This record gives sequence, C-alpha cells and structure tokens, in this order.
Amino acid sequence: MKFIIHGKNVEVTDALRQYVEEKLGRAERYSSHILEMNVELAIAKNPRIKNNQQVAVTTSVNGLMLRAEESSVNMYAAIDLVADKLERQIKKYENKRNNRHNQVKTSVAMSGPLDPSVLDDDERPARRIRNERLAIKPMSAEEAAAQMELLDYKFLLFKNAESNELNIIYVINDKNHEYGLIIPDESVDEAVVMKI
Repeated sequence: MKFIIHGKNVEVTDALRQYVEEKLGRAERYSSHILEMNVELAIAKNPRIKNNQQVAVTTSVNGLMLRAEESSVNMYAAIDLVADKLERQIKKYENKRNNRHNQVKTSVAMSGPLDPSVLDDDERPARRIRNERLAIKPMSAEEAAAQMELLDYKFLLFKNAESNELNIIYVINDKNHEYGLIIPDESVDEAVVMKI
C-alpha cells in the first residue's frame, strides 16, 4: 500500500511517518482492495481549540471513497483514533459487500436469474438508483450552490466557469449555509469550504 503523507503546520518526521504507516497499514488486514492512503497531519493554530492535533485520511476501497477525520491533544493519539475509525468503515464496507455477494449467489442458485418483480418486499434490494440528466453549463460556485438549493440536492456536479473543470459542490451545514467544493486536482490538499 502506498502512503501519501502531508503536514500542515507540522513537520512530518520519520517517527510520525513510521507510526502512520504502522497504524493505518493494519487496514490491509480487512481489505485487499486498498492501494493508496492520503494522510494529512495538521496542527490548528487557534489557541482556543483544545484538540488541535488533527489527522484526516482519504482512501479508495474498490472504487468507494472512504474518509476519516479525528483530532486530539496529541498527534499519536489522533492517529490511533483515525486508524480505528477507518478500520470500522472498511469492515462495514467489506461485510456489506460480502453479504450482498452471498445473497445474490444464494438467490440465483435457488431460483435462477434474479428477477425483482417476483421478490417479496423483504427480499427486494434496498438500494434504488434514479437517473437524471442535467445540462452541465459553466457557472460560479455561488451559482451552483443556488442551483443545488433550488433542486433540493445535497450535492451537484457543475462546470466551474473560472477553470472550465468539473467540480462538485455539497452541503456541509444546511442551517449555516456552509458548502464544500471538491476540485479534482492532485495539487489541492483539501476541499474549499465557503459560506454563501
């Protein structure tokens, strides 16, 4: 597994790097589908923040993005907390994946091809996917947030008018009108949070 470790207001020492790789490397026990982990270690400069040592981990498990964030008064404790949180997420994903795979296998073996119209309500797959087609026109992040509110969506894919690239805007806090902006660019360390 490849680790990409960034430091924000903190120097990533060899000891920290080794501890991150040791603790987060345990995730390979639960899934063989993890190829890379992006880890950001940060120290908040605001003296009012008690747990100012922060760790954020982003990884992809078989195409599914997982993210875990934790903070503590000690960087090593924050790494322990985020490792535990990430392991729980991976275990949950792998259990669902294995259960779904076994369910489909059993259903097919017992009744031939899976036909949703012959299943009882209890046996139907829980997930339904609705397709929508939207014209992706260039707009600013503020316009995208307004569009998202009008459509009552939790996120929206749009073409950024400034960069002409596809971005995703999503709701962080509905009450405070806080939104996150995901910019698909490897040089960007984190999503931009804005208030509108």
